[in-house]
Amino acid sequence: MKRVGAMPSQEALEIAATISSFVQDVMMLAEPPSIPAGLESVGPLQRLYSDLISLRGVLYAASSGDLSKKVPLNGYTGGALKSLQANLKHLTWQTKMVADGDFSQRVDFMGEFADAFNAMVVQLDQTLTELVAKKTELSGINAELLKEIGVRRRIEAALRHSREELKRLAITDSLTGLYNRGYFNKVAAGEIERALRHYHPLSIMMFDIDHFKRINDTFGHSCGDRVLKMIAATTSEVFRVSDILARYGGEEFVALLYETSAPKAAEVAERLRQAIERSVVQTDGDPIRVTASFGVSDRFGRTDAQPVTEILSDFIAGADRAMYASKNAGRNRVTVFGGDG
Repeated sequence: MKRVGAMPSQEALEIAATISSFVQDVMMLAEPPSIPAGLESVGPLQRLYSDLISLRGVLYAASSGDLSKKVPLNGYTGGALKSLQANLKHLTWQTKMVADGDFSQRVDFMGEFADAFNAMVVQLDQTLTELVAKKTELSGINAELLKEIGVRRRIEAALRHSREELKRLAITDSLTGLYNRGYFNKVAAGEIERALRHYHPLSIMMFDIDHFKRINDTFGHSCGDRVLKMIAATTSEVFRVSDILARYGGEEFVALLYETSAPKAAEVAERLRQAIERSVVQTDGDPIRVTASFGVSDRFGRTDAQPVTEILSDFIAGADRAMYASKNAGRNRVTVFGGDG
């Protein structure tokens, strides 16, 4: 008869030790061992082995960030693992929500980690709020700066326009738009020095509207102004862009022709004379036809003691004498100084 409470046999102890070592190896070793020989038919051991292998897979997947593995166990251990897996999945979702800008997320498990996570979210929320406020402030400042830049640019453009307009007014005749006498004399003096230095030809042409006083007395000064404008427009069409045209005073005009001798300048004067003769100024009554008398000169020279202003004065005087020679010869003609004049 078997005695109750008898000590297990040596064989039973050895089997128990084998099973204990086997379970420990399944939990500890990187590659779990197979069920020991002779125990493959033990049903509870096979179920335990299967559960442990599944548990290893779930734990290893979770440690790598994979929370998709299904927990194979039930009961207390399985429930705890399922709860941990669910919490970690929810934490992953919360982290994504924070990344999308939802700073209302809070973690209520995992102790110190939860405190650190929640503090981080609060700090991110505060930082974002401060950045938005700073961005709004900077946007306002930037808008004001752009507005100020725009105002300054408009002021600078207006100042440039004013300077250009003042410069233009300082050198042009307000009625005809041609250069005025002062600017002509300045340019002509510089060109005389250049022509003397390089031995280049240079000519001056003077012309005067014939019987201009009669036009003013007959048709009025407003019609006289229209005649002056017509003469200026016609002259601009005949001359080169490089030539300097000026209203010298009253009904008298002057032109400086670069790289041009007196015979060539006389040809230009003749074309202009004919163009003026063909032109008509319309009035409320009879149309006005005008003519002009021309004088041309290319003679200028100096001694070492003679300033360029005196040379210019003599140069202009020669063209002026030729112009008056044209008037004395019957008007509406061209005279070259030193030739017919």
